[in-house]
Amino acid sequence: MTGLRAQIQRVLARFVGLWVRPAVASDDVIERLRAISQRPEARIVYVLESGGLADVLTLERVTQTHDLPSPNNDLAFADQDIGRSLVVLRRLKGLLFRRRSRKQSRRLTRLMDVVVAYAQSEPAPAVAQQLYLVPVGIYWGRAPGKERSWLSSAFSEDWEVGGRTRKLITTLFQGRQTLMQFSEPMQLSPLMESGLSSERTLRKTSRVLRVHFRRRREATVGPDMSHRRTLINEILHDPAVQQAIVASGESGTRARSKAEKKARKYAVEIAADLSYSTVRLLERVLTWLWQRIYDGVAVHGTERLHEVAEGNELIYVPCHRSHFDYLLLSYVLYKQGLSLPYVAAGINLNLPVAGSILRRGGAFFLRRTFSGNRLYSSVFRAYVRALQTRGYPLEYFIEGGRSRTGRLLTPKGGMLSMSIQAYLEDSRRPVQFIPVYFGYERLIEGTAFIGELRGDTKKKESLFGLFRSLRALREQFGQVYVNFGEAIDLAQLLDTQAPEWRSFEPSETSKPAWLSAVVDQLGWQILERINSAAAVTPISLLALALLGTPKQAMARADLKRQLALYQTLYERTPYSDFATLPTLSPDDIIAHGVKLDVIRIEDHPLGDIVHLPERQALLLTYFRNNILHLTAVHSLVASCFIHGQTLDIETLHRLIRLTAPYVRRELRLKWQTDDVPRVVDIVINALTDSGLLVREGDTLSRPTAGSAAAFALTQLGHSVVPILQRYYMTIALLDKHGSGTLSQNELEETCQLCAERLSILYGMRSPDFFDRRLFRDFVSTLRRTGVLRVDDDKQLVFELNFDRIEADARLVLGEPLRHSILTVTHDHESADEPVHDDQARDSD
Repeated sequence: MTGLRAQIQRVLARFVGLWVRPAVASDDVIERLRAISQRPEARIVYVLESGGLADVLTLERVTQTHDLPSPNNDLAFADQDIGRSLVVLRRLKGLLFRRRSRKQSRRLTRLMDVVVAYAQSEPAPAVAQQLYLVPVGIYWGRAPGKERSWLSSAFSEDWEVGGRTRKLITTLFQGRQTLMQFSEPMQLSPLMESGLSSERTLRKTSRVLRVHFRRRREATVGPDMSHRRTLINEILHDPAVQQAIVASGESGTRARSKAEKKARKYAVEIAADLSYSTVRLLERVLTWLWQRIYDGVAVHGTERLHEVAEGNELIYVPCHRSHFDYLLLSYVLYKQGLSLPYVAAGINLNLPVAGSILRRGGAFFLRRTFSGNRLYSSVFRAYVRALQTRGYPLEYFIEGGRSRTGRLLTPKGGMLSMSIQAYLEDSRRPVQFIPVYFGYERLIEGTAFIGELRGDTKKKESLFGLFRSLRALREQFGQVYVNFGEAIDLAQLLDTQAPEWRSFEPSETSKPAWLSAVVDQLGWQILERINSAAAVTPISLLALALLGTPKQAMARADLKRQLALYQTLYERTPYSDFATLPTLSPDDIIAHGVKLDVIRIEDHPLGDIVHLPERQALLLTYFRNNILHLTAVHSLVASCFIHGQTLDIETLHRLIRLTAPYVRRELRLKWQTDDVPRVVDIVINALTDSGLLVREGDTLSRPTAGSAAAFALTQLGHSVVPILQRYYMTIALLDKHGSGTLSQNELEETCQLCAERLSILYGMRSPDFFDRRLFRDFVSTLRRTGVLRVDDDKQLVFELNFDRIEADARLVLGEPLRHSILTVTHDHESADEPVHDDQARDSD
């Protein structure tokens, strides 16, 4: 390329840069490109999908800004002058009505001829030159195209090729809403060494690049999208919806017309109306909001997400902590240059004004129950099926509602079942479920959650409540974490759980017999992988350490040692490769807690004391529960030494084997029951290496009483004691009432009342201790494992060896606490019974 032309384009690029300022979403790739460009044998060639002056100038400007080689640099390879370092895969032709040319790129053709000749040259050069093709995607406005006015279409990125006038308007009006993505450099060495002719190498390279650009465009812009009205019309013609219309009314034209109007009304109520002009406005508002209330949004796992995004239908399945979850995930994906998902939201969020904004941000609304309304169910299922088969990313919360305790809730299978059935009907496009973990350090809804756990009625969402919550903008909520977990390939899951799925013939009236089991397995696998991507925050660490003490207070020196212990255990026995840990020191963690007004420090001549105010102690149970699973096995091992000095390893394994299935189910641990002995051995080694246990042959003992190590071991064990208390209380109530005398509902209610009474009597500051759902899950697990069964009268029947359970309870819970639980369970219908102070202290 002549020097004059290159200079002119560089000047034009600076001029275009005055209003075209694309966001670059490939920082890690840019770093690698800088490193490659420093190597003398390396040559970088940028590849654009269709080119155009605006694209070339924008690329030139970005390379200047990021200190990368210019696309206008002369490219010499194997002593051959090939021109500038830029290839346009498919150039546009036509003066007014532009379309992509079917001819191969002349520069790419020339490049492949030179590359193949160089690879076959003899003798081989001492230092081989390396050529890297770097695909670059430029998305102006990056809004999926809709069937709407020509003016709107001119302003946004779509799948059609517009003319020069359209590109000029797009450049002028969407210059600041443009995304540029550098893909991973594609090294040509494998092609050069394959022995193919230059023509075949050209065809293979072109095909790889075309597929890459198509998948990248689909992942970034989303599939080519129909107008909302068009999609609604298609749904109403869905065979299942037509059958429901016929079945919903009496025969006759008038009755059918009435049913069709009702079906259309349902579709309008459900359907999203994604608008990228609204999305761009929301992006600015949310950027201000996150900066106002958060110290930042930390995102992890996006590299894996970008790899999965190309060529797959993505279904995001996050945990549900806050109403901010909806906004936060869409915001992060938008910033990452990925297509926005369509989000399933409860109809309670379809508020005046706010509901319309959410709908334009990609929310579609569903009612809490479809029971008894076949027409609504058919319309909703058809809508979800239409979105999924067209390749639109989806997002829904399988827990149903927000967790009030910080634990993951039992998965609900409705949306999962719809997704699986849609895949069975059309499995051409692979489906990947993406677990997402949200980690907050403070919650706007925290106070309301505590009230609901104490029995307050859940307040309905309202516009007034929305405005009232804006008062929280005056407070600081720390940092928020968004971690993407390991994807779940639906086809692989079906091959494992139901190998016959490929031969199943979908129909409107029948479901496969194995569907329920697959939905259950998928739901639990999603929860396990969400937990595997947990973010350990400074606040959750403080909660884990301080809530294990009787008065939620520790000497500052002890707290620092406990925090350091947890950090050491996380590093030595990592739960998974997807979990993230804080990089702060114990001193910095304490300072962070003070900054957020979560903890208080009282000066004392013998050393500072760190404590939780009463209100914060209640709220922090939520954040402790977020990460309780990461050290659950450590805590189970430690709990066996709270009231015992020594224990042989065989007995320790037996005790943990008894509780492991129930703790695994409650905390959604990733290990299978058969894995627990291996994990226990690893934990024993970690605790002995840390000085918390002393091993002599096959015997383990706790450190000397009063030592710092003994205190740390006790605090580690206390984090699971409330779980074991609930289990023992349930078994004690079963033994008290006897086999065949209680239904599951009666048992759950009695357990809740006794737990609430115990919490009040002994000052347990953990509202989730008497959460009925936890008792329900435990009883259900007892039934699943065969400990309990239901007779013909729906009463719980069992054969328990209560004497053995009593002996184990004395060992783990201690005699005073065991007696306190028995007192409450045996006298829950009578007046209070006096309890000694030492019992109350132990039960704390």
